[in-house]
Amino acid sequence: MNQVLHIFRKDVRQHWWEIGASLAMAVAYGWNESRHDTGSGYFQVGASSFLMPILAPLLVVAWALVIVRGVQAESLAGDRQFWVTRPYEWKKLLAAKVLFVVVFVNVPLLILQAFLLVKAGFPLRAHIPGLLGLQAPWLLILILPVATLTAVTESVGRFMLAVLGVLLYFVAIAVLGSLSPDAVPLRAGSVPMTVGGVILVATCLAVVLWQYARRRTAQARVVLLGALGAAAIVLFAAPYEILIARAYPVATPGQPMPVQLAFDPAKPTTHEHDYPEKDKVHVRIPLLVSGIADGSAVFAEGMMVSIDAPGGVRWKQGWRSSGLVLLPSRQRAQTDIPIDKDLYERVKATPVKLHITFALAPRHARETFRIVVQTGGFAVGGGRCSPPLPAPSGVVCVFPLDAPFLLVSAKADEIACAPGENESALPAGTIGYGWSSAAEAGISPVKTIGIWLWDWGEVKTSNSLGRSGICPGTPLTVFTNWEDAQPLRSEVEIDGIRLADYQLNDARM
Repeated sequence: MNQVLHIFRKDVRQHWWEIGASLAMAVAYGWNESRHDTGSGYFQVGASSFLMPILAPLLVVAWALVIVRGVQAESLAGDRQFWVTRPYEWKKLLAAKVLFVVVFVNVPLLILQAFLLVKAGFPLRAHIPGLLGLQAPWLLILILPVATLTAVTESVGRFMLAVLGVLLYFVAIAVLGSLSPDAVPLRAGSVPMTVGGVILVATCLAVVLWQYARRRTAQARVVLLGALGAAAIVLFAAPYEILIARAYPVATPGQPMPVQLAFDPAKPTTHEHDYPEKDKVHVRIPLLVSGIADGSAVFAEGMMVSIDAPGGVRWKQGWRSSGLVLLPSRQRAQTDIPIDKDLYERVKATPVKLHITFALAPRHARETFRIVVQTGGFAVGGGRCSPPLPAPSGVVCVFPLDAPFLLVSAKADEIACAPGENESALPAGTIGYGWSSAAEAGISPVKTIGIWLWDWGEVKTSNSLGRSGICPGTPLTVFTNWEDAQPLRSEVEIDGIRLADYQLNDARM
């Protein structure tokens, strides 16, 4: 133990500048983040608001530098390791480096997150286990990868080259993934991603231990490259058709479907489209929706399309993102399909058979309550929501550690917002919906989400201040505490459709 503390004290004396800089950065981040009025969701305007986007990355870089400098103080790579001539035991050297990282990375992170949680008004004692659990992601995405690359490089410059190589690897993975015709629905893609992640984490742990115990740098680098290659193979060679069929099975006889989808023969009311794709033509297919239980929502996590035209012409589009959210009070929906331009020109005026497969993920809210929005806010599932300042048009909610999915609805004739200039009231009885997006990952344990009423069905509204907003005095129905139901596939087949009748006008083509 004396040797561990001796090495630790030596590292503190040697790297006090890096330690001081990272601590100062943590204090600056905590001070700036705490100036965010999390009760109202309003950021104070001033110099600090412009620093927010860069403080978090700078703090992460500062922590990475602390790890690099601490580990490379006794370099494990190269042929000039002076420390091997001293009576150092590799286990004690490793323990000293772990202690160094824990004291100057993990502990400041824990203190910073505890401070921000208390500053936001959440009780610390109730969230201590959750704060400790937040250390795990940082261990996996920052500490372990940085320590691994540091263990196989001789200097900060070589470390930066290794980081550049890893970044290029992930860029290549992303580019190759974008070239694939399929965008695998999330649940099916989680299996190969998990397997690939386990391979990389296990390899990083093995390389760090191997380097401290044996210092076989060349072999360790080969093992790391092999793990990166194996992870890529897992991602691109996984049997996604099998995984999709398992994640989204076909309903068995007698099994109720969470939603009934059918083709709506009514033509689209608008043909405007703002998201063109090169060499693609978009068509908008209207759908009839029924059978969704109250308090439920059905998310179409993916869709696959095929077209059969006369003369034996067949076109199949792989899985792609859908973005459809189906709700109980909506009897109609629509989905946009990009079709190869050459194919479209050949079959646009000919009746074809269109087949759409949806990967559906139903969810049900176990808790529903009705509240009237007040300036002071209201509590939701351990968090709180309130209208943002200075111009309320929605609600901003803050939660400790993680933000749940929230769905809210309001009736148009109960909206309390004053109408804007040249703005008319929405039709009485119209129900508007809004839901929260996933909270951004980051250093702060206080997660902020915004909700606006933007889905008014077939009624067109500006989704800004005015009769479609959420202001104090507006009654809201809040659906929360969601549980997942069995994901399923749903098929919609349309025979004799003329694609030209449903073509969209791509605004920027």
